[in-house]
Amino acid sequence: MATIGLKNIYVARITSDDETGTVYETPRKLSPAMNVSITPNVNSANLPGDDQVQETIEELESVTVSFGVNEINNEDYAYVMGKTVDSNGGVTDKSTDEAPYLAFGYEAPLTGGRKRMTWLYKGKLALSAEELQTKQGSPSFQTPTVEGTFIPRKSDSKWRYRVESNETNATVIENWFTEVQEEPVTTEEPTTPEI
Repeated sequence: MATIGLKNIYVARITSDDETGTVYETPRKLSPAMNVSITPNVNSANLPGDDQVQETIEELESVTVSFGVNEINNEDYAYVMGKTVDSNGGVTDKSTDEAPYLAFGYEAPLTGGRKRMTWLYKGKLALSAEELQTKQGSPSFQTPTVEGTFIPRKSDSKWRYRVESNETNATVIENWFTEVQEEPVTTEEPTTPEI
């Protein structure tokens, strides 16, 4: 099914990511979404033999994410860039600031009344260019675009999870942004040997 829109961009800081698992803060909604671009960066190598390629291997290096929103207020800016909002409601930028790792989620409506829900599990957002323009006759909107680099998690090498809505996963879809969603854990029933 084709996507016909974009809604609900959320982010959630990572508090820990190691071999024991990944822990996230409660997701936080950003300003209304305008666009999202997801570009996987893949390294590949070919094994030649007998004047042709015998095998090829591909490995994900990182994923470039670019998104536009209506605005980024100081609180959201501080949250995604690892800064602090002061008592005046202001944010100071320092060269020593380091953006936190976070998850990035969004909703894409599909044709037929369905939707695709997505979480990218681990990445950092970068400072974006700021471009302003004076009014010239008719008004025009100037909105921010943010870019970031996402990588697989240390805990399990996963980088994305997405679900398309259907009649069996309504609860999952409804709770998609209450926490960073994971694939269900399945436990295999032990088999009893025949005697």
